[in-house]
Amino acid sequence: MIVTKLDRFARNTREALNLIDDLLKEKIMIKVLSLGTIDNTPIGRMIVRTLLSVAEMERDMIIERTQAGKIFARQHNPDYKEGRPKKKDSRNMAIFEYSNSHTVKEAAKAFNISPRTVQHIKKLFR
Repeated sequence: MIVTKLDRFARNTREALNLIDDLLKEKIMIKVLSLGTIDNTPIGRMIVRTLLSVAEMERDMIIERTQAGKIFARQHNPDYKEGRPKKKDSRNMAIFEYSNSHTVKEAAKAFNISPRTVQHIKKLFR
């Protein structure tokens, strides 16, 4: 098995360690492009545990900073809205106008999109 980075291997340290243990028991070689081959030795297991713990800590710190930034933005920016800005481009406007005089299914077929997307665009322009 080949993985680009160890922190992309699993969501958390425990999950990664369980996967690595299972793969090593099945004698499947694990190659991490940024690290090398993971071997089933005491030193190899210690290095993997350490690197996975550091990666999980970094992810947790990113989440904490992101949440703190959102709180700051809510407190200091009355126009703050979480997520991507709504996209009101000319194509969506055309879909909205078309859907006002046609059914959702007809609009979806005419613009080669799903009916759910048409419904979403209709909500966007309300």
